[in-house]
Amino acid sequence: MKRYLDRNRRLADYIYNDMDPEERLVIEEEILNDPEFSETHQLNRQVKDYLQAKIQLEEMKSDPQLEDAEQLADMAFDVVSNDKVEQKIIPIGKRKRIRNTTFAAAIAATVAIVISVGIIPSSIDQDRLFDRYYEPIEASDFSQRGESNELYGEIARGINFYTDGDYSQSIDQFSSLASDPALGSEVQFFTALSHLGLGQYQHAQSILVSVLDGDIRYQAETLWYLSLCCLKTGELEKANAFLGQLEIYDGMYKQDAQTLRKKLRRFK
Repeated sequence: MKRYLDRNRRLADYIYNDMDPEERLVIEEEILNDPEFSETHQLNRQVKDYLQAKIQLEEMKSDPQLEDAEQLADMAFDVVSNDKVEQKIIPIGKRKRIRNTTFAAAIAATVAIVISVGIIPSSIDQDRLFDRYYEPIEASDFSQRGESNELYGEIARGINFYTDGDYSQSIDQFSSLASDPALGSEVQFFTALSHLGLGQYQHAQSILVSVLDGDIRYQAETLWYLSLCCLKTGELEKANAFLGQLEIYDGMYKQDAQTLRKKLRRFK
């Protein structure tokens, strides 16, 4: 799943000209040698053209000097006006259904691309970048380090609340374990992520700073989520600094950090 998301992000960067020449050569080779990836690329190109046209028409609709623009936009995108409702049934063959399903999937994927990188540079903001890069952590990758099975179970219960999206319950569960110094890293880390899930970015940020200062086990993960907190709160220089510290770590955080830092340059 992570590889799929990474590939789509790279494809988005390629389509929207946000790649170094060396990176472009690599992905062009992939497109050339992988028929499925090549089709995905073509579909996303079509969707980009569609969305560009739609944005232009929406801009026309908002221009008071273009009296017929709204009608033109509605006709182009099959918007039925309230005073002229007419239903028409069009039979669709099996092959066309498959194609439409594939195209719909491409639209869904490209909408995520447009939200994150934008067709028009001025439409990009840190909120959209945050929405693109923020994902709850896959807690199954963590080994909980309790002194006993009972403590292990308590930590696991809090993590399960987190993975289920029940962030308030997760915070309550971990608050009951906060006094145990042996569990400090796990408790603080997942408490911070739960606050982040609730949209309490500054609170999450302050806890993550404590994790960063106190334990080396979760350094990469903490730096990543700290950078996202700063991105969301508009502290772009801090976000860039935390992302820069991820350069020494191998893996997905390093790659995502490099890409996100490039995008932060647009705000300077």
